[in-house]
Amino acid sequence: MNQFLRECLKEGRKKRGLTQAEVAEAIGAKRSTIAGYERGTAEPSIDTYMQLCRLYRLNYVSIFNAAYDMLGDQNTNLSDEEDMLLEKFRVLKHGDKSLVFSLIDRFLDPPEFKVNEEPVRYITKPAFWASPSAGTGNYLWDDIPMTEMQIPATKASESADFVLRVNGKSMEPKFNDGDVVLVKRADAVDPGKIGIFVVNGEAVIKECGDGILHSLNPDFNDIEIKYDDSVKCLGEVIGKLN
Repeated sequence: MNQFLRECLKEGRKKRGLTQAEVAEAIGAKRSTIAGYERGTAEPSIDTYMQLCRLYRLNYVSIFNAAYDMLGDQNTNLSDEEDMLLEKFRVLKHGDKSLVFSLIDRFLDPPEFKVNEEPVRYITKPAFWASPSAGTGNYLWDDIPMTEMQIPATKASESADFVLRVNGKSMEPKFNDGDVVLVKRADAVDPGKIGIFVVNGEAVIKECGDGILHSLNPDFNDIEIKYDDSVKCLGEVIGKLN
């Protein structure tokens, strides 16, 4: 290996305060390989040489020029392709050489291109903040205050007629306290489906069962529907906002 290159790499490593083992780990090589470069018993490829120069913060253009201008006709153990590239490189002007190395850097470390995500489209839905309870029940009257809420447009949200905020923990883990659920108006829901019900004037979010309104959280009791209970279905829960 060229003595000038060997000394530059060795001194560059020391000035950066790096051990041979740290350099080897940084470029994905063995420590013995780095030691060989510095002893002159091994020679780095052009790619490896440029990696080392970047790691040591060395000006590889000036070092490369100085090293091979000193060689004369000595055998550099370059391949025919490398020798051809070197001959062409030597006749370039200084500014053009810098451009070549800049291009090589871009090929070796290409920038990451991020695919632009499509912008989120929003739609407006009626929102009722007198929450259905996921606990013992909240009162819900026909004249409860209503506002409007902008929500991301999805297949579920576009099918919903309104949104409601959950109050309580009886429908965990599927619906948590504070979740905003999407509701499609319906006079009844099939067994196993989750709906918004008004039972004796109190609004609840429950799973429809056979004669019961089921709580998913085992810590909460189901609501048994008696013959004289007043039960009204306001709609089916078809999703929630993430």
